[in-house]
Amino acid sequence: MSSPEPDRRREAIDAILGATDDLAAARLAHGERVAQRLGLAPTDVHVLRRLAAEGSMTVGRIGEVTGLTTGATTRLVDRLEQAGFVRRVSDPADRRRVVVEAAGDRASSVADAFAPVEVAARAALEPLAEPTLRAVATYLDAAAAAYDTDGQGAVSERDGAHAVAGAPIVNVAGPVAAAREGRLIVVTGAPAVTIKGSRDLGVELYRARFSGAIPSARVRDGAVTIRYPKLAWFDWRARIGDQWVNASAHWRKDRTDVLVNAGVPWTIVLRGGATSVSADLRQVSLASFDIAGGAGSVALALGRPSGVVRIRVRGGTGDVTVTRPAGTAAALTIKGGARGATLDGLPASGSSARVSTPGTEDAADRFEIELLGGANKVTVRGE
Repeated sequence: MSSPEPDRRREAIDAILGATDDLAAARLAHGERVAQRLGLAPTDVHVLRRLAAEGSMTVGRIGEVTGLTTGATTRLVDRLEQAGFVRRVSDPADRRRVVVEAAGDRASSVADAFAPVEVAARAALEPLAEPTLRAVATYLDAAAAAYDTDGQGAVSERDGAHAVAGAPIVNVAGPVAAAREGRLIVVTGAPAVTIKGSRDLGVELYRARFSGAIPSARVRDGAVTIRYPKLAWFDWRARIGDQWVNASAHWRKDRTDVLVNAGVPWTIVLRGGATSVSADLRQVSLASFDIAGGAGSVALALGRPSGVVRIRVRGGTGDVTVTRPAGTAAALTIKGGARGATLDGLPASGSSARVSTPGTEDAADRFEIELLGGANKVTVRGE
């Protein structure tokens, strides 16, 4: 029979870890609300809080704490300076060096927004004895250091400890920084691609998980660019009779899984096509979605459109399914033919056809769905 002491100790550790996660999530959510209220990006708020704590930082130091490139960091500082939140001054310790410091009432508004939280946290810590306080500080430092180590290069599990069919798995992420819109661009052909919008990414613009063939991935000025090595797998499409079939010959279960921050609108482009595409974009404000090069299958779940949102699939494609909110205006155009195509049950037949919901041509907010190059079955429906 196990002793109750280890059980209580384990429960206490689990409680601390759970509370730490809750604290991190609450802190991120509060930072996002402050950013929205002040017309800033969450990364801007993070920088202003660090400046309040450290007094001043060089542009290089700001880049270190945000993970931004030199150019992106400079643009962030430029924007905050123009908005009156920061100013560049000569470093008193070395006049040849320029540092960035908080400036005026606008910067104070960020500190004021976090002041009640700081007061409550200090009140919770005040009754604790000094050894306990030092133990809490030691734990928090160790936990932060563990996250910093994991974040180096934004890569983990590279050695395939949790691989699928022996293929390595790599996780990457990129900061939202000052991005007002996002662009996901897959430059080359890709294996099975899943894309999902999320409102839980905090200061991250995207997260991606690659298994099998590992591409390069970078983010700059809101554009996430993914490029796979050539000849990572064989061509995945073949036409047998009047059908396009998935003829992929790669032996590994290669996958590309991407989460995009639903706090910004997105343009998504797959320039080289994919073995399959599945995207849940119901939370995303979508500007456009373009697959050039075809796909073995396509399944898209869309939210309400803002303006004219174009969905294009070019090249031979297998089955295509697009779901959208019921009653949303939409038009389906097919060039190249399809074995069967419907929009809310309305058929689109012939090698060149267009069908639309009533009132679509005059609707300011609508989907324009275009299939160019032939497809098997095409279904566009409301849900």
